[in-house]
Amino acid sequence: MAGKAQNVAGLVSMLAATAVTKKVLDRVWRLGSGGKTPPNDPADPDVQLREAVVWSVLSGVAVSLVRLGMARRMARTERRDNRVAELVPGKRERGDKAAKTLAP
Repeated sequence: MAGKAQNVAGLVSMLAATAVTKKVLDRVWRLGSGGKTPPNDPADPDVQLREAVVWSVLSGVAVSLVRLGMARRMARTERRDNRVAELVPGKRERGDKAAKTLAP
């Protein structure tokens, strides 16, 4: 059960981090472009190709880096939790079928 809760918490935090990243990108875009709003749809023919490419690259890189950072942090936390579980006598890890069958 704790594993599902961790997965849900991880997903929610990743979505929140992505939303915050997009807000920051919007602000950076406005500052860098003299108050111009970022393109809502870079594929729109009314958006200049240069703007569409720059926006796509910036937003793609920023969101990917945030997601990578979050994934690495979650993996590090899970690794630490597993190390703690190894140090605690009688504590079983999730998915350890042998430990479940041998446990009283």
